[in-house]
Amino acid sequence: MNTAKRAWCVTVLALAGAVLAAETAQEIAREVDRRDAAGGSSMAFAMTIDSGDGSKPREYAITSLENDAGDSLLEFAEPRAVKGMRILSVGNGSWAFFPSTGRVRKIGGAARSGSVQGIGGDFSYDDLGGGALADDYRFTLASETEKEWVLDGVRSNDDAAYDAVRITVLKDGYLMGRAEFSLASKGGFYKVLDLADFRDYGGRVRASSLTMRNLKSGSATVVRLLEARFGLSVDPSRFDPARLAR
Repeated sequence: MNTAKRAWCVTVLALAGAVLAAETAQEIAREVDRRDAAGGSSMAFAMTIDSGDGSKPREYAITSLENDAGDSLLEFAEPRAVKGMRILSVGNGSWAFFPSTGRVRKIGGAARSGSVQGIGGDFSYDDLGGGALADDYRFTLASETEKEWVLDGVRSNDDAAYDAVRITVLKDGYLMGRAEFSLASKGGFYKVLDLADFRDYGGRVRASSLTMRNLKSGSATVVRLLEARFGLSVDPSRFDPARLAR
């Protein structure tokens, strides 16, 4: 084989390898999404917000419902000041009901990556609503070890809340152990979510502790999963934005 032909073959193989690696990374992300989907489910959480300024941490109690399509409804049960506040996520759309005003607000654009109005903390509307990462970002394999993959994702959907994300996936169970979030307006990667203490909840493995840290402000928000039930039949009307205030 002459030099020119050998060089051409090497180039083709390199390109093929890059395409395969990209497809594999996207497939890994899709498998993470598939296993994370809760289906018909009900969960209860405790959330603690530490603003990092020395003030007393704030405590909240939250319940959630999710349907088979991945739509979710979160409701704040405590404290009394925010009791009844709801956040609905359907597809890439988000709405919030504020009991103090009796109004429903559609959350769009840049607001989806911001803190929840009246609550604060480091989880945004988009973080609380979840959704499939593989639908919003195009992933490539950044690195790999015996136990985990690190995937870099760039926004591929205009409705995605962040410019880029980086996720660390545990090979054992395709569990996400860490997620990092980037916005150009924040100077790049500015938030890190660590998931830990994985437990079996009725046959589904979930992280019972989630800690979101803001690298710029030093604040942190911890969410603890208290209980979870799966395989439920959920009333479809609960996910209708027009009924959110009822």
